[in-house]
Amino acid sequence: MITEYKLYNGEVTIGFDEARHRFYGEDGKPMLSVTGATGVVDKSAPLMGWVAKSMALYLLAERDKGNKIITEALVGRAKREYRQISKEAANLGTEIHEWVSDWILKKNPEMPMNEKVVNGITAFLKFQKENKFKWIDSERLVYSRKYKYAGWLDATAMEGNSFNLVDFKSGNGLYDDMRFQVAGYRLAYEEETGKRFDKNILIRFGKETGEFYPHILNDYAKDKKAFLNCLALKKRLQELNVKKPKK
Repeated sequence: MITEYKLYNGEVTIGFDEARHRFYGEDGKPMLSVTGATGVVDKSAPLMGWVAKSMALYLLAERDKGNKIITEALVGRAKREYRQISKEAANLGTEIHEWVSDWILKKNPEMPMNEKVVNGITAFLKFQKENKFKWIDSERLVYSRKYKYAGWLDATAMEGNSFNLVDFKSGNGLYDDMRFQVAGYRLAYEEETGKRFDKNILIRFGKETGEFYPHILNDYAKDKKAFLNCLALKKRLQELNVKKPKK
């Protein structure tokens, strides 16, 4: 089901299919998202190590259970273990983000049962107590008429006299493409509203530790240029894929 959103003072209608996480532009055709564009950035090096570690830990756990025979079936399950871990981590991140968004929107969300989700929420509440952000937007749809892409901006907030764009992450590390994503959200927001941010802030949830790790992202001009290069590269790759002859 496609939900329609009005932007640019009602001049623009953007569609969003939540089930497929797909945006539809003014012409009704699918268009790139911020994360879709930055997906061209290679993160394979650290991920390869993580996949190998996930497989090794799975096999060691099976050994500790008394399973000392390495079969093809066991190796096959071990090779797929990273997918399950990734899925569970994504679900945790989604739950934390949804709770924080509801809190910002003053919906008084209930505290969940999952301990790791609670750790992330506790980290957010501790950060809020220490920094006293005045939250303005949460989960705001942004769209660039000039560059034809869309995305969901996590939040905007005032910190004293500073107008900040805030992006939440729930993984164990920070990657370069995250900077470019934030730049993409900022570019589209400022294009539509005419307002200018003072800071780009990326905040990582500590699901294991219950800590919050804020990062001020400097060099917006460079990150914006990098994002636009990602966008151009992704669009070109899509064009080439369409033009490939069918086998």
